Amino acid sequence: MRARSVLVGPAVALACAVAPGGAAQRVTPGATSSPAPAVAEGQGEAAPEVVPAQQPAGQVDAAARLLAEVQAMDPAARWAWAVGVMPELVEHREGSVAAERWAEFRRLAAGRTRLWVRARGDRCFSVRGAWEDDGFFGRAREVADIEGNVKTVRFEAVEITASGISTSGPHGDVFARDARGRWQTDGVFGLGSFAAIAERPVFEVTRKAAYYGEAAYTLTIECSETSAQEQRCSDGSTRRCSRCTGLWARPHAPGQNWAMARMSGTGASDGQVDCSVACPADLLTEQLPALNLAVQGRTFVAADAADAAVYLEAGTCRGDRRLR
Repeated sequence: MRARSVLVGPAVALACAVAPGGAAQRVTPGATSSPAPAVAEGQGEAAPEVVPAQQPAGQVDAAARLLAEVQAMDPAARWAWAVGVMPELVEHREGSVAAERWAEFRRLAAGRTRLWVRARGDRCFSVRGAWEDDGFFGRAREVADIEGNVKTVRFEAVEITASGISTSGPHGDVFARDARGRWQTDGVFGLGSFAAIAERPVFEVTRKAAYYGEAAYTLTIECSETSAQEQRCSDGSTRRCSRCTGLWARPHAPGQNWAMARMSGTGASDGQVDCSVACPADLLTEQLPALNLAVQGRTFVAADAADAAVYLEAGTCRGDRRLR
């Protein structure tokens, strides 16, 4: 059994963020957007602190006041405030479901001495063993060789738990015939080779299978759309007023990088304006520091596709199209 490493397939959101349910959304003041699909691009990046650059003094003051208000909240109230500003944040689930799902699968598989395992893109193989405290432990791919009065049984040891599936070996048992022709244990051997079939926990259980692939990630909130307007001032000069018109909850996870094309638009005013009056407030940019404080230190879990699965029946394993 070879070790497997699973990465999320390349995909980039070009126009707007993609919600976990698949619906595209755009954020405007009073509306919100969702994370774009994952793009596997080598090593993951550290979650940056997102703050607007070169903010006007008045805007800095407004952002600082809001940040102070949110800092004074307890964590639950802070999160509730963030969800009120970006309702799609409620779709980001905190806390693993692996233990709950694993308990359900153990109930379905109680008393069984054989299970079947399949990794994405591989064939099914059976595991003969027994349930212990942490999971199901057994043997796979057993082969017996007999040479004279010596029999050698080679096998791979398999561990199936809530957090993953792994194999080690090959191991072996050696038997010798006694005076009455019966096989008696004569020794054991084993190699230190190890392979991980599923490295991420269980996230889904059906009547006949448990699927692995739960992944943890963090979030930062970033501006995904900007709008600028060129204005003619009544004194003959011109100015440019820019503001953020869309937000994106960007995920971060080791070994993955989420990318999104930033959108921007530029327009021009039809008439003259009094430029002694400040540009319209950039409300979304003012909210960015407080929103990032609300998601700071929180870990979320998700599963886009199964890496591997364990089954109660051979036919279900062989016929499962999800892992082709």
